[in-house]
Amino acid sequence: MQGRGVFPQRTSFVPSRWLALPAQFAYPMVMPTTTLDSLGDVAALLEALRPLPPGLLGELAWSFLRASPRSPAEDTQRMVGRLSPPPRVEGLGLVPRRDPFLLVANHFQAPQFWIGWVAAAITAAVATAREPGSRDLHWVILSEWRWFEVAGHWVPNPLSSLLFPRAARSWGLIPMPSRPSDVAGRARALRRVLVYLGRSRTAGPPNPEPVGMFPEGRASVALEEARPGTGAFLYRVSGLGVPLLPVGVHLEEDTLVVSFGAPFALAGLPPGDLDGWARRQVMVAIGRLLPREMWGVHAGAIDEMR
Repeated sequence: MQGRGVFPQRTSFVPSRWLALPAQFAYPMVMPTTTLDSLGDVAALLEALRPLPPGLLGELAWSFLRASPRSPAEDTQRMVGRLSPPPRVEGLGLVPRRDPFLLVANHFQAPQFWIGWVAAAITAAVATAREPGSRDLHWVILSEWRWFEVAGHWVPNPLSSLLFPRAARSWGLIPMPSRPSDVAGRARALRRVLVYLGRSRTAGPPNPEPVGMFPEGRASVALEEARPGTGAFLYRVSGLGVPLLPVGVHLEEDTLVVSFGAPFALAGLPPGDLDGWARRQVMVAIGRLLPREMWGVHAGAIDEMR
């Protein structure tokens, strides 16, 4: 994101009272169990970054230090160009070329593919399908990783506390506070989502831009349940006219496969548990893009809705 501007007037801006509602859902929505508990985990992270193109790591470090903006689209395309074999992308024509959307993907991670590389492959693929000026995908991320707890107090990992806020400023990421007590911070993050999507009166990019998230909030191979609160949040965003774009990611031998599905809306008002209903709809949409052996806890629902 290189510039700032004021969004054009729209007919479906979010009401101010709505902003307070999703904040109660934000913590479980994005909180993964993945943590950096030891020096070994830090070493694993550094090893995952090893395939970065020559020079890019230094460029990123300098940009993060200065909080200077960078394009996620350009950086991830450089990163993905280093993967061998290259990722295979399916359904790219289903990505909206200009309008904003909220991308939902399975939180896929395998020993040879750290989740950061999965997010990079999705971001790079989206960039190739979008028109200039709206090619960057803005991911919802944790503001920091938990290290350990002392007497019930949450202690963050110092590496994540140093790196994540700087990466967020440079790449236009949306940090969601990891600590459950930070209600105000979660509300700010949710407002930021709406800014990028063009559903807020707050100044943002000249053109609305897409946002991405992993509803499960925990890295896995087979599908798991989306985090409680995710469905209610996505239902409300969908109600503002923002399409949801499902993405399924898996491995075929050594090739990372990124499959895009048709954009959809969470329409109607289901009886009973709205959050649970919406979570199932989203995970089924993702699961339809994956091999049957990865359907996990959603296998029955996917079979029913095929």
